[in-house]
Amino acid sequence: MLNTQISKLTTRPAGEQCWQLIQEGATVIDVRSPQEFAGGHLPQAINVPLDTLDTWLHKLENRQQVFVLYCGAGIRAQKGCDILMANGLESVINGGALKDLLSCQPKQ
Repeated sequence: MLNTQISKLTTRPAGEQCWQLIQEGATVIDVRSPQEFAGGHLPQAINVPLDTLDTWLHKLENRQQVFVLYCGAGIRAQKGCDILMANGLESVINGGALKDLLSCQPKQ
């Protein structure tokens, strides 16, 4: 279970907070196209393009997990967050742009 408490976050948290959630086991979703994903992505991410999010959502078994979504600029990620929250998911975070997440990635 994640240590971080989240309840219906609709604003973008700081990148460091996103990384904390990712390190604690959040599901990371890249909502960009498969071509964009192939060009580079977070190693923890799964690719669920925005236009397929509805289909993916209906197959989702664990709706209690935390989701961090990102894209190229943050706009598609916000749309994805809106879709997930409209379908009853509560722990959904807009991680913004891939480049922003990469810029504040913790040192390993």
